[in-house]
Amino acid sequence: ATSMFRHAWDHRHNQAKDIIRAGKRQIVELDQQIDGLLERVVAATNPRVISTYENKIAALEREKLILVANLANQDEPKGSFEEKLEPVLTFLANPWKLLENGSVHLRRTVLKLAFAGPIPYSRNEGARTPEISFLFSALAGKLGKRFFYGAVEKTRTSTGFTPQRPQRCASTNSATTAHD
Repeated sequence: ATSMFRHAWDHRHNQAKDIIRAGKRQIVELDQQIDGLLERVVAATNPRVISTYENKIAALEREKLILVANLANQDEPKGSFEEKLEPVLTFLANPWKLLENGSVHLRRTVLKLAFAGPIPYSRNEGARTPEISFLFSALAGKLGKRFFYGAVEKTRTSTGFTPQRPQRCASTNSATTAHD
């Protein structure tokens, strides 16, 4: 789990850096386009051409502002790897403990991580069996054995109880049966 989390952490960190680099590159390209259009505006004499260039410059400036705002919101993961790893390992070790003792936010997070979707609910029958998330399905697959009501699936256990069949007894009514 630690190596998987490290891989995901590194991937997210690299992805954030790539997005920031690409955004900065796009801003430089937009600045170059704006500079080129400004030179054309200065050289132009036709008022219609000048207004077209001005409209294009305004559109490029809006696009640049949007990119700058997106870059401001795009951050690399905050905190250290070790700081973020501890809650993950705590969850994997005992999700029930977080569900039972955690805050409402943690409880919702546990439910989102444990189940693939919302828990189905029937008005007449109550909560139905939810679909297990990929995380727990993958962990169950690593174990290799499937469990059914707490026992390994497709195993048979003896209960020591053999069902008795009704037997006829000697009475005045021939339809009466007795059990041993």
